[in-house]
Amino acid sequence: MRTLYQFPISHYCEKTRWHLDHKGLDYRVDNLFPGFHRLQSKRLANIVTLPILRDGEQVVGDSTAIALHLEQRYPEQPLLPQDAEQRAQIMELEERFDRLGVHVRRWLYGQIEDWSTVMHAMLKVYRPWFGLRDLMKPLLIDGVKKLYGIRPDRVAKSREELLAGLDLIEQLTGGDPARYLVGDQLSLADVAAASLYGPLFTPAGTPWEHIAGHGQETQAFLDQLFARPAGQWVLRRYAEDRQRRT
Repeated sequence: MRTLYQFPISHYCEKTRWHLDHKGLDYRVDNLFPGFHRLQSKRLANIVTLPILRDGEQVVGDSTAIALHLEQRYPEQPLLPQDAEQRAQIMELEERFDRLGVHVRRWLYGQIEDWSTVMHAMLKVYRPWFGLRDLMKPLLIDGVKKLYGIRPDRVAKSREELLAGLDLIEQLTGGDPARYLVGDQLSLADVAAASLYGPLFTPAGTPWEHIAGHGQETQAFLDQLFARPAGQWVLRRYAEDRQRRT
């Protein structure tokens, strides 16, 4: 049985869930508690980040490494084409959007004024533990800000980077939300771009759809992003290509 060790609202974990669901693979999720997760992630894969996938006797950490593992072990429903040039282009884009996911996360966390819905989405899957879960919230908020570098200068830089990523999506698709980034079918590049930009656009059925807490200026900026072809592209990928377990 496969086990995905994850945080529910992590867009990197969402990327791996998308891969698994696309291939129709059964798996269970083990939601590790933020902060304390490091004890288990170090033991499992000698890393301090999630996702981690246990697939039989194999344990693979990092969403990109997991994607390549799944492509090799389960070639059905491929997300990498046979064409060598397209494969190289897709992997280059996958890694680029993987890096851009850091900027999406930092910018979004930098806009939060009221952390209540974020904490609810992050912690609702965990048991109260006699009130410990709620007592941890202030520590988690402070930890998130420090871990992800939520400082005005870095948040401003991340805004520039995430906009550049949206420009790239529009360049590769010619501004047509129906097109894929490379070739004529869904690939690892599309999954990376859509999942890692997903928190900006809160597609229905995702862990982010009920998160709020930012101000009017931020909402106005997000509305502009929704109207862009890249924003519509992300929503279309979720509507047409995101297969979920039933």
